[in-house]
Amino acid sequence: MPIAAIDSFTPFCTEPPDFDAFWHTTHETLLEIEPRPVLARQDSPGKSLTYEHLSFTSLGQVGISGYLLSHNSPEPKPLIVHSHGYNSQYDVMLNWASHGCHVLGIDFRGFGRSERLTLAKGSYVMTGIDAPQTSILRGNVADLVQAKRVGRMLLGDRVSSMTLKGFSFGGAIALMAATLDKTADLVVSGQPTLGWHSERLRLSTAGTGAEKRRYLDSNPSERDNVLKTLNYFDTLHFASRIETPTLIGIGLDDAVVPSRSVIAICNHVKTPEFEVRILPVAHSDDPRESLWKDFDEEWLGFTTDGLPEDFGDPTRQVQAIE
Repeated sequence: MPIAAIDSFTPFCTEPPDFDAFWHTTHETLLEIEPRPVLARQDSPGKSLTYEHLSFTSLGQVGISGYLLSHNSPEPKPLIVHSHGYNSQYDVMLNWASHGCHVLGIDFRGFGRSERLTLAKGSYVMTGIDAPQTSILRGNVADLVQAKRVGRMLLGDRVSSMTLKGFSFGGAIALMAATLDKTADLVVSGQPTLGWHSERLRLSTAGTGAEKRRYLDSNPSERDNVLKTLNYFDTLHFASRIETPTLIGIGLDDAVVPSRSVIAICNHVKTPEFEVRILPVAHSDDPRESLWKDFDEEWLGFTTDGLPEDFGDPTRQVQAIE
């Protein structure tokens, strides 16, 4: 769905010839790993809610930590599965639960409360960069796919629908996970990163883009192999494979995740059930960051009330939040 007037941000990026085979094998390997979820009851934030610490096993037998907010009523309710941004950890989203949703959040491997790993010096994203099979990004995608599996396992028929939500780094991983495991009913991604790696290397002043550039400045001979590995984790390639209804938010002024790269991701999405919201800023101290709350209110309404019948219609496909 090229966005009117900015559809030139559709870079020619050739995906690896074994891209689908690589991810099919990754998913099959993950399915062989029993997640073995363990719950530990925490103090309840409300009479109708149960709050539990969650741990489970992901790809490579890595331990993942998270939480589960579940409603005590047997009536089926929507489930929101989410993660977090780069160099961060999950927040307990009580607000989403107060809107009548079960909520499951995780810390990616090597972040927050999840299992600590030996990371590349000075850069999380460059860990295991020698090959796609060893890249930590492969594990991140598996962690979120496994979280979706665990949510269904624990809640069963108490789940009426599933929304997969992420922002920035978590937004990119959400788009990737949605193509491997298609059980979500809605994918919401705000300012997703990891798209159009060569352009982000040129423009980003912080985050994963800056880390990659610093690594390559110190190791110029590794550039070709690094970009070859990162090509298996380019959000552009996943965007064209998304079949789930999807909502993406774009912050136009952003030094961490350049909007050019997010627009390029959007222009690769092919599913007709797709909408875009354009906001003025992202990853900033600008007071207009508060407009992302409007974005959150909209997708949360889609989660609780269902998608509008005309979701994805050209008349509403691209809207600005001002």
